[in-house]
Amino acid sequence: MKMKKLAAAVLAVLTACSLSACGGDTSWTFRSGDYTVTSGMYVGLSIDALSAASSTEGYDSTKSPFDQDIEGTDSVKWLQAKANQLSKEYLAIETQFAERGLTLSEQDQSEIDSQVEMYWTQFGMGTVYEEEGCGKTSYATLAANNYKKNLLFQNIYGEGGEKEVPESELEATFQNDYVKGVYISLSILDDEGEKLTGDELQAVKDDAQKLADRIEAGEDFEEVKAQYLADPDAEEESEPTDTSIVTLKESATTAPYNAIASGEVGEVQVVEGTNAMFVVQTLDVMSGTSFDDYRDTVLQNMKADEFEDLITEWVSALEITENESAVSKHSPKHLKDLY
Repeated sequence: MKMKKLAAAVLAVLTACSLSACGGDTSWTFRSGDYTVTSGMYVGLSIDALSAASSTEGYDSTKSPFDQDIEGTDSVKWLQAKANQLSKEYLAIETQFAERGLTLSEQDQSEIDSQVEMYWTQFGMGTVYEEEGCGKTSYATLAANNYKKNLLFQNIYGEGGEKEVPESELEATFQNDYVKGVYISLSILDDEGEKLTGDELQAVKDDAQKLADRIEAGEDFEEVKAQYLADPDAEEESEPTDTSIVTLKESATTAPYNAIASGEVGEVQVVEGTNAMFVVQTLDVMSGTSFDDYRDTVLQNMKADEFEDLITEWVSALEITENESAVSKHSPKHLKDLY
């Protein structure tokens, strides 16, 4: 299924709005000032709209989006509205980036080029996008716009920005809202993928408890994990590595993450998930952790919604012309062959 190839390449594009009709030339879909969303770019944004649809509440992943309503709306209408929104947001990002005097450095452009090449060639995205009408140049333009969006975010909320978030507030949020932990996973599925029952399931639970007992007795979690995962035929033992994870408490919904979030620092628990037993240990979120490694993530989680609202304001301030003929011609309904 082609859409599975698209998951790794979702280009989160944010931007602008306002319309009037045009006809004849269908090589472009939306314009504002010096900036244009070409028809090829619009196709790329329509593919992004398909990816966005899969994250909506009530979406049935077992069905084509074209065989279901999305958020109570006919799917083609929803997808077209989303593609239009993304197109207008593209224009707003380009406008704001220029008005603030921001530019892409050589390093920025190099990173964009590397990302495009990776997705286009290594991940095979080129075939999918080109077949639908979004060429590499259009794809690269959208990737650059997404990169500019991230630079705008940092320009506003990062160090020296007009809405800079103090370092002390970021660190306090990290300590209060995030958790850290480690876990070992023991499968409770048989060779056919069915869940174990009876004595076989109990045997796995017993193995998990033995691992937990060793850790509670003072053995290092990573060493216990490395020994458990070691290949018995290997000539040398594998060295233990840091397998700790850090996540927002509110995002800790799976069995191991939820146990880590609910546990006290140092506590070891054995919990059962859908397909595995887990031995977990909750750690001090600041122990062995460099806050600098998570600073941008914390800032993003804190200000992402506010930034979306700001982009909406930018959109409403633009005068945008819609080429209705081109938008109609390149309707997302033409993407049905992806399914």
